[in-house]
Amino acid sequence: MRIILGVALFIGLAACAGDRAAAPPNAREAQAAVPLVEYRSAFADYKPFADQELADWRKANEEVGAAGGHAAHKPGQGPGQQTSKPEPGKPGGHQ
Repeated sequence: MRIILGVALFIGLAACAGDRAAAPPNAREAQAAVPLVEYRSAFADYKPFADQELADWRKANEEVGAAGGHAAHKPGQGPGQQTSKPEPGKPGGHQ
């Protein structure tokens, strides 16, 4: 196991050493070849805001009702499963 890890480490270090062979150009030399700088605007892929197509509110309400209600108000979705309505015959409700 140690041999395999040693070989893997050696290969990794050899690969890293190979990348350093191409030294960056010396900034002090006026005639040094440097890569061209390409300008790319931050707004090149900008897509302006567009209003979404409005859906029929009646149809949307029917879909929510068929699903059992709004996700935040669905019964049985969290620890607070009590209703705000007082149950008849139990104390604690408005009298």
